[in-house]
Amino acid sequence: MADRIGSIMEIYNDAKNYNNRMFDFGFNAETAPTKNVLGVIENEKVTIAEYPFNGFGVRKIMKGFDAVDFAIVEELGRSKYLSSIQIYQYIRLRGLFVSREGIRKRINKFLKYRLIREYILKNDELTNGLRFYDLDVKAIPIANECKVIFNRGNRIISEYKKQTENLYDTAEGIKRVVVGNMIILGLLMNGVKMKRFGILETMRIKGGTDAKNVIIRTASNVHIDDESHILYEVVRNTPDALDNLADKVSRYYKIVNDEEYKENNYYGYKTVPQLVICGENYEHNLRIDKYLREVGLYSEKDTIMYTEDLLYVQATLKNLYVLDETGNRTWYALPTQ
Repeated sequence: MADRIGSIMEIYNDAKNYNNRMFDFGFNAETAPTKNVLGVIENEKVTIAEYPFNGFGVRKIMKGFDAVDFAIVEELGRSKYLSSIQIYQYIRLRGLFVSREGIRKRINKFLKYRLIREYILKNDELTNGLRFYDLDVKAIPIANECKVIFNRGNRIISEYKKQTENLYDTAEGIKRVVVGNMIILGLLMNGVKMKRFGILETMRIKGGTDAKNVIIRTASNVHIDDESHILYEVVRNTPDALDNLADKVSRYYKIVNDEEYKENNYYGYKTVPQLVICGENYEHNLRIDKYLREVGLYSEKDTIMYTEDLLYVQATLKNLYVLDETGNRTWYALPTQ
């Protein structure tokens, strides 16, 4: 087990371990898609698929595991929520060989063993919904043995605790995490030069006082190099989204304007992060930008950048832009390997 895991605890955040791009990504990278399935759908609800109790012990299950099985636990542990194709993409980026059908069979096996949970997102008008997966509590010993790092963002919560403390994620919350992973996968598959990536991590001053200990948790983040660190905040087009975003942007500006952050932040980054807002599309980003300007959360010095969901399911590195007051876009590209 130790040889398979390696010696570094953050192996599942280290970009150099996800550099295999010689496989079918699962979409036509040369043709830009036109339909965003991860946008908000009216009256969308989350249903958890029900599976019967399974009494197989974890140790007995693990004896039948191969590298791909362990990798599914590792990727879901770090990423919180993933679709089946995202599980496939992360695992193939690691250089492990498995077909998409092979992933589907393993997901069914994991569901049978009650190691993962399946969430179906749909409204009453849809016959089929979107399906996403996370780890169930039974998988905790496996994830711990694989040295998966958990925090309040990606922690595994039991069904009992979700019920008693009302901790169920909404369709918006699940899609926010899935899009955060889609951004990371798009960057990895397009060969962006980066050192590290994270999902649902916090940026904060290490050991600060209550007044100083400002925290911002975003859907995903990327550490390009010592001079560039990007926070991706995913926003869906819901009634409360703009107010929630305003609170997060306000906290972001407190971090970037605090000199102590550079000297004493949790991850040891030498520069302040760049905030990128990922809206559902260009029109959605225009509304977000207009709102932030209206409530006084626009800064010429620390300009917020924007991106869109569908820019991460095609072959392009030019996926960031800045909006001016008239809505014109100035595009930027991330460095390639």
